[in-house]
Amino acid sequence: MLVLLPFISMLSTTPAMANSYSGSERRTLQSAISSALHSAELTRYYQQCKEQAVEVELQKPTTDKEQPRMLALLQQKIHSQNIDQLLAIDERITKTVSGAIIKPSNCEDSKALQTLQDNYEVALFALELAIPLGKPLGKKSTSAKSRSNAEQQDVQQLIARSHAVALVNVVDKQQLSAVQQANYLHPDYQGRYVFKVQHGWRSTVSQYLGMHIFVADSDIAKTAKQWLVFLDKNGHFITAITADKAASHIKALNSADWRYDVHGSLHRN
Repeated sequence: MLVLLPFISMLSTTPAMANSYSGSERRTLQSAISSALHSAELTRYYQQCKEQAVEVELQKPTTDKEQPRMLALLQQKIHSQNIDQLLAIDERITKTVSGAIIKPSNCEDSKALQTLQDNYEVALFALELAIPLGKPLGKKSTSAKSRSNAEQQDVQQLIARSHAVALVNVVDKQQLSAVQQANYLHPDYQGRYVFKVQHGWRSTVSQYLGMHIFVADSDIAKTAKQWLVFLDKNGHFITAITADKAASHIKALNSADWRYDVHGSLHRN
């Protein structure tokens, strides 16, 4: 059964948070803090118990499988994935949420684990419904230097959780032969435009990728022609940033690890 009262009562009260945030923004921050702390507790549990799972059927994950979703929601709602900064924004609410989390007493405490997972899902759902902050996390009360440090940390965290990063151009898929389209694109891909990969970092990706958004012919003129894309280990988009806004990411990535030449051949640098 879900243990929801601490979380619901927390959302209904006004914490000792910076006065610069509105009521709806405070509730957004509360949901974000709850999601982050539940994710951290699940990861702690999985890592603590992984060595005790001897039988294959008893083996547990080693990290929170919903973490990518949680981080994506943080980016969408508070414009940052800097969890340390989030938890420090209001120590009272962080302490309250942490104390209310149901923590399994041992690796066999399946009831507490299920409650923890259920309440985590409630926190994520609340975050999905939350109104985004009007400005990036901490911007209202932090100095330019601390904001810069936070932004750099966000960039590094995004890179660290990406399996592959690539600089791509938008091209018409009619440039591809029928065989290339069959090899590179999902059978259900309906878009006329695709990404052509120029070079990248970390793991390699195929030379052509379906776009993360659908672009109609009427919109192609106002759509950015070059992007920096971040992919997970399954080839799914974590995020995509237009090249004109990705200077700090490219600087942090440094020299590319691989590239495609004009003939489509892959070269490792």
